[in-house]
Amino acid sequence: MKKVKITKESTSRSKIDQYIPSIELKKIPPEKALAVLKKAGYDIDHEQSEEIMDFLYIIVKLTLKEYFTSD
Repeated sequence: MKKVKITKESTSRSKIDQYIPSIELKKIPPEKALAVLKKAGYDIDHEQSEEIMDFLYIIVKLTLKEYFTSD
C-alpha cells in the first residue's frame, strides 16, 4: 500500500473549496492574461499569471455566490 504524502497546501485547498461554489466560468487563457498584465506594466511570468487568474476566479465565484444565491 502506497503512502500518500499530504501537503499543507492540499489540505488547506480542500478547506477553501468548501466555500467556493461550483460555478462554471469561461476562463481567459493564461497567455492572454499574461499579455494583458504585461501591457499594464507588471513583470510576471506564465506561472504567476496562472496564479493571479486562479485567485481572481475565486473572488468572482465568491462574489457571485454572495449576490446571486439564496444560501
